Amino acid sequence: MGGCGSGNYLRSTSKSTTESQHRIDIRWMKQQGCLRPGNTGILSWSSRGKKTGSISYRLEANYMVLNYRQRSRNGEWGAVEQFIRFEWTPCNFGGQRTWFLCPQCGKRVAILYDAGKYFWCRHCLDLTYACQQESRVFRMISKAQKIRERLGGKASLSHSFPGKPKNMHWKTYRRLRGESKQAEAVTWALINQSIENEGLWV
Repeated sequence: MGGCGSGNYLRSTSKSTTESQHRIDIRWMKQQGCLRPGNTGILSWSSRGKKTGSISYRLEANYMVLNYRQRSRNGEWGAVEQFIRFEWTPCNFGGQRTWFLCPQCGKRVAILYDAGKYFWCRHCLDLTYACQQESRVFRMISKAQKIRERLGGKASLSHSFPGKPKNMHWKTYRRLRGESKQAEAVTWALINQSIENEGLWV
């Protein structure tokens, strides 16, 4: 769908990102002149030059109708029709801005994401932005490094985890080691997801 991107579902210990999902951006559609009542067309996504999905749409005065085929868990394909209503708000310098109303929660949004069968907003799908996960990576790395230094070891995660300091109780040491290992596990999960997501884009 032009600049609207492509993607698939990625599962890890971290949240899926908005960048890893098929999405429909009403701002892009308006720029392309797609929002005229009566207009019909095809929205498609691709990754590395390979088509990853497509849906047909029809525009009415107050809503858009999506038509596509979706595969169920048992592997059978079925037709799906989804109605997505519009809402308008005035712009500061005249004119109106068009929004989607999320079919799940009714929230006014500019982008809807592939929920598996229907398109919903990122809040309903509990999606996060990639940049938010990048910030979390740095927080997790910092946490693990501080624990290593507190235990008298080197901060770098490439070094062996430090042993128990002489005057520290075993209970405290095991707790800190567990917190450090958890932070490291989250770090690597986020990094791996970021790498996989990056590979999805053209």
